[in-house]
Amino acid sequence: MNPLLYKDAPNETLPLISDTGYMNSHLFIDCLKHFVKHSKSSAEDLVLLIADNHTSHCSLPAVSSCRENHITFLTLPPHTSHVLQPLDKCFFVPLKALYSYEAEK
Repeated sequence: MNPLLYKDAPNETLPLISDTGYMNSHLFIDCLKHFVKHSKSSAEDLVLLIADNHTSHCSLPAVSSCRENHITFLTLPPHTSHVLQPLDKCFFVPLKALYSYEAEK
């Protein structure tokens, strides 16, 4: 991990990287521990964590950790971002197209 990548990052930033550069289930567990620390979830104050359906998020240790730490873990179905995230379709796609058009000029 190159320290320049997280230079001037907010306090308690968790710099993580895998050998391949992609998320894996071990890194996700580290992210969950960081999330638990800062979310302060409890039996009286549950927390909802929404994630995509990446295989690194859907491991038994990840689900178990969420249950033990009073986190309701919800994964979004694959190929549904256009339905569940309407800003992607109605705002960001046109913005990206216009930006690309202007950049090419």
